[in-house]
Amino acid sequence: MTTDFMRTKVGGRTPAEAGLRGFTLIEIVVSLTVIAVITAIAIPTLKGLERDQKAREPIQALAEVVQECRHRAMHDRQSYQIVFEHEGIHASTAMYPYEKRDEFLKQLEELRTPPKPNPIERVVAQRAEIQRQEIGNRPLSETESGSPGEPPAIEPPWTVTIPLTQGTECEVLMWGDGDWDVIEGQKMRRWVFQHTGMVNPARVRLRTGSEELEAGFDPLTGELTRERTRLTSMQR
Repeated sequence: MTTDFMRTKVGGRTPAEAGLRGFTLIEIVVSLTVIAVITAIAIPTLKGLERDQKAREPIQALAEVVQECRHRAMHDRQSYQIVFEHEGIHASTAMYPYEKRDEFLKQLEELRTPPKPNPIERVVAQRAEIQRQEIGNRPLSETESGSPGEPPAIEPPWTVTIPLTQGTECEVLMWGDGDWDVIEGQKMRRWVFQHTGMVNPARVRLRTGSEELEAGFDPLTGELTRERTRLTSMQR
């Protein structure tokens, strides 16, 4: 009787056969459809995250440069600056406030170019070394036995440039500005960091196509306190 009970069919199959049945064609099709829908949603999302991360790179780089400028200004007890122009953002020691972009970029390039050694100074140094060697046979000191005619290397002043991709529009809003200042043509704006650590409050916008990033910085610490991303119309 027990054997007959175990062999009782459920829906035309025994209980063991019912537990081992496979997926039907309809179930497989439904599962594949769900996977396809999830993939179609996930891929654009991942691409959007990657695009947003790439678009935020200039703002993240600017936040690091702001902190470095502030630190150097306090450490060196002198003013540093960040200059905005339509092809890049530049940081350096505070220089004469050139009104034209080309003049500023030329001065910046001169700062980065190490000075060439003076050939007259090299000859004089070589002659002085020969004269020291001719004074008796006494051993030369470390100062006297240095390499002849090689002046000490001069390290160029600290500078940093954050290039802006072609088509990126830069806007700056400084303390006291009534409206955003679009940086274009020969225009540029200077953001000065004093040795006290104080800095003029500033906000920066970078617009590429329909995507706009805005960043604000704390006047006391220079930290990035506001960061906003939004989509805008192609027409201003």
